[in-house]
Amino acid sequence: MRRSLTWLALVVVTAGPAYAGDDRPAKKAPAAPAPAKLDLKKLAQVLENGSEGEILSALAELTAQGPAAAGAAPLVNGLLVRGSSVKVVIAALDAVAAFGTESSSEPVAPYVQHRRPEIRQAAARTLVRTKGPSAVRALRRGLKNPDPEVRRTAAAGLGALNATEAVDDLFDSLGDETGTAPKSIAALCNPAQCDRLMGYVGKLPFEFLEPCFVTLILRPSGVPDINKLRYIDRLRKLATKSASNVLQTALADLPANANPKLKEALETALKGRPVKLEEGK
Repeated sequence: MRRSLTWLALVVVTAGPAYAGDDRPAKKAPAAPAPAKLDLKKLAQVLENGSEGEILSALAELTAQGPAAAGAAPLVNGLLVRGSSVKVVIAALDAVAAFGTESSSEPVAPYVQHRRPEIRQAAARTLVRTKGPSAVRALRRGLKNPDPEVRRTAAAGLGALNATEAVDDLFDSLGDETGTAPKSIAALCNPAQCDRLMGYVGKLPFEFLEPCFVTLILRPSGVPDINKLRYIDRLRKLATKSASNVLQTALADLPANANPKLKEALETALKGRPVKLEEGK
């Protein structure tokens, strides 16, 4: 007999009496239903002993609840440690990604090296959501994964996680055809590293580096304005339509509170004139 998935119980809110007639006070909008209450004991039984269909149904409901169901993370983590079918593992990865709890990063991390591409790709995406040191370590290893989708996700994810310790790893992957490392480097680099990144202009295809330039110029902190002025002038010297498009995008997206020298430099460069290389406050 199929188990009934009664491990989730909705708290029912009963509406008050209805009134008729225009002279009656307007009814208050009904209260929103309370979040589903987890029955962790029954959930554990389903995840440990249920059929594949029952487990998938339970995981789908947890995923739909998102962070509100984060109390179930230890149970789903245990499922990931034990292992299961491809469908169940992917559903479990989706669930912990929806929870966004850092405790899930450690059991998720080994799946980045899984033999099945759909599992390792889902694991890499999940780690960007679960975050933390374990996620960063696994994504750094993911930069060398044979799977280009994993490498792409790892490079972008390290930028999203503000993993400044991974900048050297990202530099090592600059030749990767997936092309996500330059933008993450631009978001994370210190001034010397940012200069190093700009040193690849003319050495690597412009279209490969292009995603990094606007990020560098618009960085709100971590890159001195004098460096940004040099970067703007370096792009100006390329005298190409692509470089001009980058400068136009940076000018259009420049925050209103940015250093006026940056706006002046971008306008000057777009006119083909040398940028005055001095820092203004």
